[in-house]
Amino acid sequence: MKTSNRNGLTESQAKVLKIINDFIAENGYSPTAKEIAEILHITQTSVFEQLERLEKKRYITRQKGAARTIGILNSVVEEKPVKSESVKLVKVPVIGTIAAGVPIFADENMEGEILVDESNIGKGRFFALRVRGDSMINAGINNGDLVIIKRQPLAENGDIIAALIDSEATLKRLSMTNDEVFLLPENEKYSPINVTCREDFRILGKMVTTVTVM
Repeated sequence: MKTSNRNGLTESQAKVLKIINDFIAENGYSPTAKEIAEILHITQTSVFEQLERLEKKRYITRQKGAARTIGILNSVVEEKPVKSESVKLVKVPVIGTIAAGVPIFADENMEGEILVDESNIGKGRFFALRVRGDSMINAGINNGDLVIIKRQPLAENGDIIAALIDSEATLKRLSMTNDEVFLLPENEKYSPINVTCREDFRILGKMVTTVTVM
């Protein structure tokens, strides 16, 4: 399994950072989010999400509201080794298929546990959910991946969340517009799910990172 490289970046974040680095080296200026999206064949929404995370981790700088203002603070080309004692691993339960009528965190639903570097997920209560299907591929989330979810009953507009609908867990992007709430896929083959008035809908938590199963 692989959650991140030694720089603390996920595979998707490292790809975006490399694209920015290579683009600047070749052209002398930074790419736009649209250009990054076209190169990686993902949505601009996903690019903005990765840029925000790279900025929080202080790998890039950006000037809000202006194009071609991405600056590189730290490149992934040269990796510095991390001392083993600086890494704190936490156990995260892996949840499998959700049985109808059974609470999601019941022991029957646990497939096992994985160890995750705490620096990649922060503090809180977490669980891992196995991705089935290709509805989130444009966000860099593929079939078979594990996603780490921070348990929380609320989320912000645009967050990728794990939600429960009719006792089935699903991973989608939360969209709240006017008085309506939708769960959006990151694949044009699938349609949004309107959960505005559904009594069987609840938020299980917010995705914080992915785990690629090798």
